[in-house]
Amino acid sequence: MTVGTMEVILLGAHGLLRTDIFGKVDPYVVIQYGNEEHTSKIVHGQGSNPGWNERFKFKAQYPADAGDDEQRKYRLFLRLMDHDTFTRDDYLGHTTIYVKELLELGVENGKAELGTHKYRVILKDGSYHGEIQVGVNFSVPK
Repeated sequence: MTVGTMEVILLGAHGLLRTDIFGKVDPYVVIQYGNEEHTSKIVHGQGSNPGWNERFKFKAQYPADAGDDEQRKYRLFLRLMDHDTFTRDDYLGHTTIYVKELLELGVENGKAELGTHKYRVILKDGSYHGEIQVGVNFSVPK
């Protein structure tokens, strides 16, 4: 088993669902990989097209523990939320990035880069509304 660092680069989003009465959206992202979770800053004043430009690091191992099912082992899950001051935060959608091949390449070469891609934001009903731009890198110590 090889353990390395997976870096998630959260750049921005476009066309997110407007959930408030006045169309105001204060989005943030909860990023989960395995048992680790990181939360981005809340972006105020940019509406449904926020920019975060943040980096998050996760511990990643390949091959992953056998106790997890195959789908969840290598899943990077991003949940987009709208911050509300007086009520519960609204769910804006999610996206899932599978990183098994990235980790395989990283173990083989010492590092691997998925690069920056746009991913569709999936709503509760399975439809799409907006996109999120994310990059992912993986490296192992020498």
